[in-house]
Amino acid sequence: MQKEKLIIKIVLLIFFTNISIILFSQKPPQRFGKISVEQLKNNICPIDSNAHAYFIFDYGNSYFQYAETKIRSNDAGDRKGFQLHFKRHFRIKIVDNQGFSWANIEIPLYRRDEDEEKITKLRAFTYNLENNKIVKTKLEKKDIYNEETSKYWITRKFAMPNVKPGSIIEIEYMVLSDFYFNLQEWYFQKTIPVLQSEYHVFIPEYYNFNQTQKGYLPIKRESDSKQKEIKIAYEQKARVSVVREQNYTTNTYKYREDIYHYYAKNIPAFTIEEYLRTEENYLSKYEFELYYTKFPNSTMKYYTTSWEKINKNLVNSYNFGRELNKTSHTKSDVETLKKLNQNDFSLLNSTFNLLKNKMAWNGYNRKYVTTSLSKAYKEGEGSCADINLNLVILLRELGFEAYPVILSTQEHGIIHPAHPSISRFNYVIAMAKLGNDTLLMDATDPHSEINLLPIRCLNDKGRIVNNTGGGWITLMDYKSFSFVESYKLDVNKDLSINGINQMKLNNYALYRYKKQIEKYNDTTEYKESLEKEIKDYKIHKLDVTNPDTIQENMKISIEFTQNNYIEQSNDIAFFKPVYQAFVSKNPFKLEKRDYPVEFNYPYLVQQIYTISIPDNFTVTEIPESLLARTPDGKIRYIYNIKQLGNNIILTIKFSVNKTLFLPEEYQTLKNIYQMIIDKQNEMIVLKKVE
Repeated sequence: MQKEKLIIKIVLLIFFTNISIILFSQKPPQRFGKISVEQLKNNICPIDSNAHAYFIFDYGNSYFQYAETKIRSNDAGDRKGFQLHFKRHFRIKIVDNQGFSWANIEIPLYRRDEDEEKITKLRAFTYNLENNKIVKTKLEKKDIYNEETSKYWITRKFAMPNVKPGSIIEIEYMVLSDFYFNLQEWYFQKTIPVLQSEYHVFIPEYYNFNQTQKGYLPIKRESDSKQKEIKIAYEQKARVSVVREQNYTTNTYKYREDIYHYYAKNIPAFTIEEYLRTEENYLSKYEFELYYTKFPNSTMKYYTTSWEKINKNLVNSYNFGRELNKTSHTKSDVETLKKLNQNDFSLLNSTFNLLKNKMAWNGYNRKYVTTSLSKAYKEGEGSCADINLNLVILLRELGFEAYPVILSTQEHGIIHPAHPSISRFNYVIAMAKLGNDTLLMDATDPHSEINLLPIRCLNDKGRIVNNTGGGWITLMDYKSFSFVESYKLDVNKDLSINGINQMKLNNYALYRYKKQIEKYNDTTEYKESLEKEIKDYKIHKLDVTNPDTIQENMKISIEFTQNNYIEQSNDIAFFKPVYQAFVSKNPFKLEKRDYPVEFNYPYLVQQIYTISIPDNFTVTEIPESLLARTPDGKIRYIYNIKQLGNNIILTIKFSVNKTLFLPEEYQTLKNIYQMIIDKQNEMIVLKKVE
């Protein structure tokens, strides 16, 4: 008897616990508008005293609701079924001026053809404390606007009114969607702290979603289910007008609703550090992808697909593969290129350069053709798909084996090979095969070259689209950052410096340099900008040998003088022999980094210094030489210094030979960079001779 009572208590406890979860899941942590004076007075984040803003809470709720429960027989085929509702309610504390950007709100809305997601409810207020009283300012409709983000997305935007240091902003909105596959992902982690985050999802048994947790933070997940029912009343519309319409039946459909609850508290800000392509890859969040649907009296329909099927769909798409069969608009240029009588690589390079000059990129990342390749070609402007698919056509018409390659740009995030999805791609480049060589090209950027893609494209792997199922191709490690420079520094008796700096730039070093100087009108303007960057620095001569392509070296020579570089105290003088350090600060400052370090390309940097000391000074101290390297040898730093009479010769070589370092390698990476910084700050000490 005692045992039976215990079992009953346990069952009741479980039952009421499940009920409490369901009830709690439908209420946000705090009621809308219930702001306290204490919350407004508190200007320090409880979990991060350095935070400029933080989420007090972020609450989300997604559920499916049957749209129409009264149906006439004549329009039964047009009725809406389940619609997806997403409700979000959040509150942000703005600590100081640096947190103001968090008062700029964006709500993405998906659209396709004539349908689009709609905001059915939106209310937003800013709360301030004035004379110890709470003053609230409402967001007005006139301050809300839409921005077309892409073909499939519009963004509802607004800036919260009357935001000051110490303000609290509160927003609540509902999104109604007919796109049942578009179940909202949920970010638990932001770039500011989050004190409390909850997401609750209610899914009818007819829909099955794959759920993927990303990031490094623990997220509590609970699941449950309950029975629900839909009552649908059918009305018969009479064919003869004298017969009245009548409600002839009501059907009740019972189904199971699967419920998922996700919780996290005291979530630290995601700190963005250098050498990170995008935080999107590593923020802690939950994603949902529709796996299949199975409705009563119907077969199971799968939505997840394979890479081969994605390839087939692209090949057969009227906005992709079929456009490649339309070639007449390139006929004139193809004939012109053939008359060049060049070898294969030269002809391929000429074709690439022709298209770079012929078509301008409009700034849009697309995987599908905008209107038609012919129209874009004639107008001389288009998206990356318009331009690079035209490049594929040109190359094929000239006899090359060429294919499109789809990819995801750095800011769009990495592709996960285990999760086939066309939506993860947002960009197209061109590929050609030449013997055993694979050549990648992106004609959107006038400074890009063969196998030297714009940096936005350097994002792990892309997918080749062809008639044999496609395949993966790496986008990385084709070219390095190559930079060699020499300094001849003559120290005068008054400790001023006459110097000659000669540089040789190649591959991504040259690409970055050309990007940098685009903003200057001429060499004179560029020279003036250099003089402003360095104190007491005067350029007397600047020569730049511009190569025709990035495949060649660019040479730059600068003759200059500088005062006050060498410090003096009585008869002692000292200066850093590393006149211009390539690594001037340690980019790695975190105690622990939970995400990888991502270099865009390998590095090879060499510097040679020849420093002549005047006769009225003698060298009393020089730094020691150093060889520093990671255990795997993928990062090496050589600092070799010696004195030959009145000359000091310093040779520096720095190389990074891999582009991805895992979190467990972070401390080693941080330490070696600090060794480099410390070594480059060491001084040569001179003593004045009587």
